[in-house]
Amino acid sequence: MKTSGRTGSATGNRTRILALRGRNRGNRMLQHEISEGFLRKVGRNYFMILTIDGQRQQRRTGTAVEVKAAEMLEDWKAQAKSGVVEEARLRYEAMRDEYIQKGGKQVQESILRDLNMFFKNIRISAITVKKLDEFRTWRESLAQVVEYRNETLAKEISLRIQKATSNGRKKLSPGQKEKIEEEATTWVDNGVKATTNRRLTVLRAMFNFLVKRGTIQKTDVPSFPIANNVDNKRRGYLDKEDMDKLLKILPGYLHPFVRFLYATGMRSGQASQLTWDMVDAKVTELHVPGELTKNGEDFTLPLMYRDGMPMFDFVTDLKKSVRQPHEPIFDTTDFRGQWRQACAKLGLGIDNPETQVYRGLRPHDFGRTACRNMIKAGIPQAVAMAISGHKTDSMFRRYAIMDKSAVQEAFEVLASK
Repeated sequence: MKTSGRTGSATGNRTRILALRGRNRGNRMLQHEISEGFLRKVGRNYFMILTIDGQRQQRRTGTAVEVKAAEMLEDWKAQAKSGVVEEARLRYEAMRDEYIQKGGKQVQESILRDLNMFFKNIRISAITVKKLDEFRTWRESLAQVVEYRNETLAKEISLRIQKATSNGRKKLSPGQKEKIEEEATTWVDNGVKATTNRRLTVLRAMFNFLVKRGTIQKTDVPSFPIANNVDNKRRGYLDKEDMDKLLKILPGYLHPFVRFLYATGMRSGQASQLTWDMVDAKVTELHVPGELTKNGEDFTLPLMYRDGMPMFDFVTDLKKSVRQPHEPIFDTTDFRGQWRQACAKLGLGIDNPETQVYRGLRPHDFGRTACRNMIKAGIPQAVAMAISGHKTDSMFRRYAIMDKSAVQEAFEVLASK
């Protein structure tokens, strides 16, 4: 009886499948925007293929059972016939606007420009893996991208050769020079791929936002060809020896500013906007508003150690100065120009005053320097993140808001007081 039951069940399933297929054939000539569709088994599970409004689409069923997959295909076709074809007609611009306006997202102008240009008026159902591959080829072949790549490569090779031959080292052999050129080329090409990756990542975020809002299904999101192993992030670091050398070359009026950046890792643009009214009356704390910090959080930086000694050399001047509420704390006159010249003299960078082109150590590298120094000094990562302004674990593994006493203790540990 059991065997007969199984046989009957199997026969019923086959009959049902044939009926579904027969229904598809019967409706074939009546379909205009909706094709017959079919199933394709890939690996263990079935995929559904359907042409809607002239655009061929594919969805995963997530099942290895043919009957269930056929039912899912029929449901999909029914939805399309009843008007749920909107997702197939939805174009890139609508997806972009929904992501930016309703999602409150901000997209870098250069990224948006490339996406807008390539995907203009394209239905999102037509944004397939093949189309995404075409985007990468198109973007990395743009004249301005190729020109920037070549300029960057020339500067990178020059900088690496300069570093390799500094401090009285012998002239490079042809083999050594060739190796430098190969490594520089890989680094620069990875940079181009990485910038394309960022554009694809933003586009993927747009798709995923529509999924969250129920506009499209997760199966409508194509697989994004993100290039792997293209890390070309800067890892500039300024050790104490080079810091001392820089201070000897830089004008004296810039020393307080540079020392402040070295100790805190604060961005130079942020530090240059610090004004006297952000310092308390007793000159013990600096209150940095959220609009100036990297993570958008208000931050209080102690200026004095517990023994009453100033943490920074500008504190003494602050006590003597006449307080002008909106006057900058630091004199940053020609900071960029002086920085480039000093780095070029020390072999830490290449500066071309005529073309205003510079390649090498940047003020931004103070961020990595300060974080590295704090971690090496045993300061907890969360405290170091609060000081440097990092809110994610891109540089550290965790984050927490620290009170003033924790920050003060961090600087005291760093200064070994």
